[in-house]
Amino acid sequence: MEIKILGNKVRVEIILLCMLVGAFVACNVWCTCSGGIKEGFASASAIGGAAIDYTMGKDVKGSWVNQTDKYNMHHRLEGNKVGLVPPLPNGRLDMLGENVSSPNCCPSTYSSSTGCVCRTPEQVKYLNSRGGNRTLATNY
Repeated sequence: MEIKILGNKVRVEIILLCMLVGAFVACNVWCTCSGGIKEGFASASAIGGAAIDYTMGKDVKGSWVNQTDKYNMHHRLEGNKVGLVPPLPNGRLDMLGENVSSPNCCPSTYSSSTGCVCRTPEQVKYLNSRGGNRTLATNY
């Protein structure tokens, strides 16, 4: 069966299907706000917050929270002494070849199967200056 709406023939089944989909959408849009189901963050408010003296980076090695030496970005590397110092000798291509890898040096940019590479401050400064092609003393 067909009905004429605004000069167009439309089947009754299509009209009923559109009304059914419209009713479903309307119920989900307007009726969910009536208080039946709580939104995710609202139900999490009963959990409570963190303790007043909680510090996220406390006892985490390499954490940036509460650093005592914020002005020296190489202070964690001061104890690392093993490694080739740039410029490399002739025939040597691996600047990190003699460096120690250890989980104690994490987080680090470079890693191996035994942990993170323990870079020396000189190596980090050389890589940060991109081999002398950059003069800014920033991390980026």
